[in-house]
Amino acid sequence: MSGVSMVWLRLAQFDIRLRYRNSTFGPFWITLNTAIFALSVGLLYAVLFKQPIREFIHHLATSVVLWQFLSGAIIEGSETLIGSHDLLLNTKISPASCIFRCVSKNIIILMHNVLIIFITLIIAYPNSGLNIPMFIVGTALLAAHAAWISTIVAIVSVRYRDVPLITAAVMQLLFMLSPIIWTAKVLPTSSPFLVYNPVAYIIDAARTPLMSDGTDYMSVLVSAIIAGAGSIAAYLLYRRTEHRIPYWL
Repeated sequence: MSGVSMVWLRLAQFDIRLRYRNSTFGPFWITLNTAIFALSVGLLYAVLFKQPIREFIHHLATSVVLWQFLSGAIIEGSETLIGSHDLLLNTKISPASCIFRCVSKNIIILMHNVLIIFITLIIAYPNSGLNIPMFIVGTALLAAHAAWISTIVAIVSVRYRDVPLITAAVMQLLFMLSPIIWTAKVLPTSSPFLVYNPVAYIIDAARTPLMSDGTDYMSVLVSAIIAGAGSIAAYLLYRRTEHRIPYWL
C-alpha cells in the first residue's frame, strides 16, 4: 500500500515541478495572485458591505484559499482520468492513483497558499491564534470532500464527456451562491443560501476556527457527515466501475 501511495504523491510532485519549471517563484505565483485578489477585492467589498477592513480581508483571503483548493481539485478531477488516457491504458497504474494524484497536487498548492491565511490572521487578530487545531480538522474534512467528489466526477466524466463543462459551470455558480466573497452576516440565519447550501457548511468548518466568532461546530458536524456519506458513495461507485474505465476511455 505504501508503494502505491508513493506513486501518486511522486506524480503530484512531478506535476508541480513540471508546471513551474524555470519559474523564479514556482507555486508561490499562485499565492501571490491570490493575495493580490484578496487585498483588492477585500478593500472594495469591505467598503460596500460596511465591514471592518482587516477582518473582512482575512475572511475573504481564508475563504478564497479554501475555495480555490476545493474547486480546483474538483474541476481538475473531472478531467484527470480523461487526461491520463495513455497512462491508464499502457501501464498498471490504477484510476484511483490518477485521482489521488490530482487531489495531492492541489493539497500541495493549498499548503503554499495557507501562508496568506496566517498572514491575514496575524494582521486581523494579532493577539490571538484562535482555534488552530479545529482549523486543521476542518481543512482535513475539506480534503476529504475534494477526494470523494473528484472520484465521482472523474468516473462519470469518462462515461459522459460533457460532465467536465457542467462541473466547471456548477462550481462557478456555487462560488457566487456561497459565503465566500460575502459574509453570512449580510443574510438572515434562516436564509436558504446558508441553511440548504452544503458548501457553506464545508467552508465554514475550516474557516470559522480562524474567525472572531469562533468555531461553528454544527458546520463541522454537517461537513463530517457529508464527507462520510460521500466517501462511501464514491468508494462503491469506484468498486463498481474500476474495471470498466479503460473501456470507456
